[in-house]
Amino acid sequence: MTGDIVSCWLCSQPVSQRALFCHHCGTVQPPRVLDPFTRLGLPVRFDVDSAVLERQFTGFRRTLAPERFADKGPREKSNARAHLDALQHAYDTLRDPVRRARYLLDMARTTFTGTAAPIDPELAVLETEAAGTDDTAALDRLANRAARDIEQCILDLSAAFRADQHTSAAGAMARLERLEALAATIRERRQRLPEGSAH
Repeated sequence: MTGDIVSCWLCSQPVSQRALFCHHCGTVQPPRVLDPFTRLGLPVRFDVDSAVLERQFTGFRRTLAPERFADKGPREKSNARAHLDALQHAYDTLRDPVRRARYLLDMARTTFTGTAAPIDPELAVLETEAAGTDDTAALDRLANRAARDIEQCILDLSAAFRADQHTSAAGAMARLERLEALAATIRERRQRLPEGSAH
């Protein structure tokens, strides 16, 4: 079989690679190699509607729930579990903007290995401030600033992907990764400090 069509493992009839079940005998097929968008029945783009993503994932998960296959053979049970694992991985990839952006850049074969990240003095100042203060109010202000900048980065990524500008998307993603690391650092420092600390 070629293209999108493969053979059913049980009845050998033609079946789509995207099919969960054989169209002829109804058995659960093994999961094929699919991109996360195709696996969850979504268009390939950065802008993903989180409600639609959740609905698709929940629907597939319900269809493949283990209790539905209690009376099936070991191969069908194994295939259903493998589908659930593949769906979970696809869902985790698409709900995280950084992982979603990285996947799209990988699909576009846009690589920047060995290329220095763009100089970002503003972000460097925020990182220095976060590392040098034990003032909870200051850390809270920095956390709010990082959260706003993260939201803006996601908007920048969206615009870059819509314009098919992968170099700009890669730059926005690099900034987003640094901002998320900064936000995590601030959270960790903030949790270690008693409320109202200032030095």
